[in-house]
Amino acid sequence: MAKIETIVISAEVEPLPSKADAAALALQRLGFRILSMGLTISVQGPKRLWESAFNVSFKRRKKTIIRGVKGGKAVYYEAQTDSLHIPEELRTLIGAVMFLEPPEFHQ
Repeated sequence: MAKIETIVISAEVEPLPSKADAAALALQRLGFRILSMGLTISVQGPKRLWESAFNVSFKRRKKTIIRGVKGGKAVYYEAQTDSLHIPEELRTLIGAVMFLEPPEFHQ
């Protein structure tokens, strides 16, 4: 049987004031993994979970991250956030979700 690859997407979630702990717990209940907490909450989850929970879609992209270096490209999934919505259980806890692209390094 063929192995199905799970694509993991990371994002930064901006909690509303004094709501970071409650937001992190709610995200965990939805199935997301909390990586760290600070001004934002670093979150990871399967691509399908992001799509179903936040109504966001992703396009596979390639990007040069280090010019002139063999293997200096990265494949990532760019968020298409035009129809993004915050789930009902998170609306009083978070203000924004930000999906980041891989950084570019300059020599």
